[in-house]
Amino acid sequence: MTVTRPGPPRAGRKPEPALRYALKRYLVSSLIVLVVVGIGTVLVARALAADIALREATTRGAAFAHTIVAPLVNDAVRRGSPAETERLAALMRSRIGDGTIVHIKIWNQEGTVVWSDETAVIGRTFKLEPQDAILLGTNDVTAAVSDLSKAENVEERSSGELLEVYAGAHDADNVPFLFESYSSTNRMMADRESIVVRFGFLGVGTLLLFQIALLPLAVALARRVDRARADRNTMLRHALSASDLERRRISRDLHDGLIQDLSGLGYALPSVLEQLPPEAVAARRILGSVSVQLQHDVTALRSLLTEIYPADLSDGGLVTAIEELAQRARESGLQVDVAMAPEFQHAEPEVARLVYRVVREALRNVVRHAHATCAVVVARVEGPNVVVSVTDDGTGIDTSRFEGRVIDGIPAPTGHVGLRLLADTISDIGGRVQLTSPPRGGTTLTATFPLALAADLVG
Repeated sequence: MTVTRPGPPRAGRKPEPALRYALKRYLVSSLIVLVVVGIGTVLVARALAADIALREATTRGAAFAHTIVAPLVNDAVRRGSPAETERLAALMRSRIGDGTIVHIKIWNQEGTVVWSDETAVIGRTFKLEPQDAILLGTNDVTAAVSDLSKAENVEERSSGELLEVYAGAHDADNVPFLFESYSSTNRMMADRESIVVRFGFLGVGTLLLFQIALLPLAVALARRVDRARADRNTMLRHALSASDLERRRISRDLHDGLIQDLSGLGYALPSVLEQLPPEAVAARRILGSVSVQLQHDVTALRSLLTEIYPADLSDGGLVTAIEELAQRARESGLQVDVAMAPEFQHAEPEVARLVYRVVREALRNVVRHAHATCAVVVARVEGPNVVVSVTDDGTGIDTSRFEGRVIDGIPAPTGHVGLRLLADTISDIGGRVQLTSPPRGGTTLTATFPLALAADLVG
């Protein structure tokens, strides 16, 4: 039974030239690397810009709190003296006015806002975050992109994302206070853009120049590989053609020589038998037995002649040839099912020849050695590969017969070279032949070879 199934494009499709394929792979991989490096550059630049902005904000905040604000904060400011508070406010407003700082708060040790440009919060007490409260009594500084979800940040929320700095300091009376300032992230964004551009030019540009420099080497290597593959394919094509020519020569010699001679001898024996006297019983019996055996041998030779003569695998002939192999196996009592993808209806000659050789060798071994009742032949195209498998339900592989000899992953019995020759042929085009036998019995022979390489043999 022959079954066809839908599958990928036809097995005889002409492959892409090796040089063009290699260059395409090189360019695609280069583009992927450039994209990855570009994304990495942007991420690194963003992190670096944020880090630089935070460090600068920390330095500016500490300097402003310790050298400018601290001398102006004293007991009078803490008590709300208008004159002293106005001196502080004038300086703070000037700094806010020049855009250096967006918002300012000055906290005492109890969490009360002593002064702020947002007058609504002056005099109000809020709970300081632990990481901010521990700065009181120290000269330490922290900076981060602001979290404006706290109650004291209601007025700042309209300003968008800000850089928030907390600086611990001591006022003119050596009383600890906390200085809080907010500055715009515009500078951080500008630094980010600048770093992205510089890093991008340095990283991506350097990589691009490097890949351009490697392009001639890639082209030269691709051409060398292309030539080597063409030479190997030419050698394999000649080997396969020579094999077919030798099979035709042997078939012709058998047909015109030995078979004709034995057939003539078979026709002559009955005449000799008639010339013998009736009393020569023993001679008659011997000649009769020889005649029967001779006819049997002639039949066997004709069958061998049919088997070794190259099958017609021209357009559309592969499926028919595989079915003929299956029919011969059925005549020996083996049930054979064949499932071939429709691509093989019009397979290129070398593809068809390799598929045919795999199936012929596998079915021959099943009939002779497997003691099987059924076998399944499957031929399909999987991506860039042709996969041919023959599975039987026989006794499996008896490793005791193989004396530990393994050829390309295939245990090979002494004197049996069919599988080894098949494995060598498939290996020559970058393929592989595997022979597996599960513990429950049965054997599967699978041959996988590149569709592109095989089809390229006719190019």
